[in-house]
Amino acid sequence: MEYLTSVRNHLKTINENNIQYLNVMNHPELVYGNTVVSNKVDFCKYTEDIQEEMKNFGTVVNNAMQHLKTASCGCRIRFRTTSRRLVFKVELKRPSYFNNMVGWNSSGLEIFIVDEEGNYSSHRIIGPQDGFRIFAEQIAIPPNSSLCIFLPNYNTILNMLIGIERGSRIKEFKYPKDKRNPILFYGNSITQGASASKTSNSFPNIVSRRRNQDIINLSTNLCCRATPKTAEMIGDINCEAIVIDYSKDVPNSEVFKQTHENFYMKIREHHPDKKIIILTTALYNNWKEYKEFDDIIRQTYENAVKRGENTLLLNQRELFSEEEYDYVAIENNHYTDYGMFKVADKICELLDS
Repeated sequence: MEYLTSVRNHLKTINENNIQYLNVMNHPELVYGNTVVSNKVDFCKYTEDIQEEMKNFGTVVNNAMQHLKTASCGCRIRFRTTSRRLVFKVELKRPSYFNNMVGWNSSGLEIFIVDEEGNYSSHRIIGPQDGFRIFAEQIAIPPNSSLCIFLPNYNTILNMLIGIERGSRIKEFKYPKDKRNPILFYGNSITQGASASKTSNSFPNIVSRRRNQDIINLSTNLCCRATPKTAEMIGDINCEAIVIDYSKDVPNSEVFKQTHENFYMKIREHHPDKKIIILTTALYNNWKEYKEFDDIIRQTYENAVKRGENTLLLNQRELFSEEEYDYVAIENNHYTDYGMFKVADKICELLDS
């Protein structure tokens, strides 16, 4: 690992003599998980209208949106290459990790090798030490590798260069034809991946690996507010299925009752036939606080079933015994890796049902 003042710095400890660089920000065809389509990579997933709506919820929520709107959670870089060595130069927005969050999750990049059958093998994790935000690292890879790189869940990539050996090739690595329409996730800090041990272990990212499928993760800490503009944006995205984890950021059951089914119905108007999975609350030791919330979620689900809609319910607490609650989650609700994998397994089961 080498720390830099600019991604344009010449490296001192890594040999660049035979390396040619590709600027990832100029190659959106290699980046998956964005909602913005343009000739430049833009990790901001939210329209100006949605950002404006966050101001209605106060300074803390608005600041969270401005702080995290460009976080690369759920985003991946995919390519094939004949190079046997890769050099990464990365500039992140923030030099510090979040409190109580593993750095590999908030600011790390995990590189997977993907075989011909779509199986993922973790090859390397790279990321800076706390206090640094611009770094370079090199890795060796097998010849003719297909790579999928999961990007930081709680940091923003400002610049990224990938170096390959001169004379080698790099090309697109698309998902299989039947897995190119994404699974869309809308949720809170849990769904963003807050307490996972590494960036690939948020449950949306696990679902992506398990199914070898594209995803879009619209989750942002404190900003899961089920606003009308958010419902419209989700309605405009072509996707295979939608997972809604809306409850944690709601202040009280009265507001939740007014918004939960309305939000679902607005999305359903745009996606009349798509599978929608609704999650109950994730709160494990003081779970009774959210009983009213789960009653509202269950009512939304039951009304949808009565109308014959393609809607499923995932009761998160039913995935675990009460004896597991102390190691399922941190701070009662942010999942450990164990919790993340259990939720991902159930989502995959429901998607296949």
